[in-house]
Amino acid sequence: MTIITSLAAAAPDVAAGTTIQAGILDWTSDTATSLRTVLRVVAITVAVLFVVFKAVQSKFAIGTIVVSALAAGVFIWIVYNVTSLRDTVGEDMPGSLPDSTVSVTATQPGG
Repeated sequence: MTIITSLAAAAPDVAAGTTIQAGILDWTSDTATSLRTVLRVVAITVAVLFVVFKAVQSKFAIGTIVVSALAAGVFIWIVYNVTSLRDTVGEDMPGSLPDSTVSVTATQPGG
């Protein structure tokens, strides 16, 4: 019996491993949330710089400024609504599977 108790004492604690994994998952989740916020700020900055660049390039032609502002607005809208856009487009794509359940029944031969 002493071999079994010594092995049990030397075995790693499963609960301690779960605590470490939960800490890693929390850190990853927090980092992803922070990264999402940073990427949204970068996207807005890029969109504004795009409008300014197109305005300077076209020598402040009002049509070019309006079109580039609309393009930047669509880009920002896509950045902020990427999950709802994915869900909407995913339903309309060919080859996407509908949400349905398949019922399989077994039949006996000769019956």
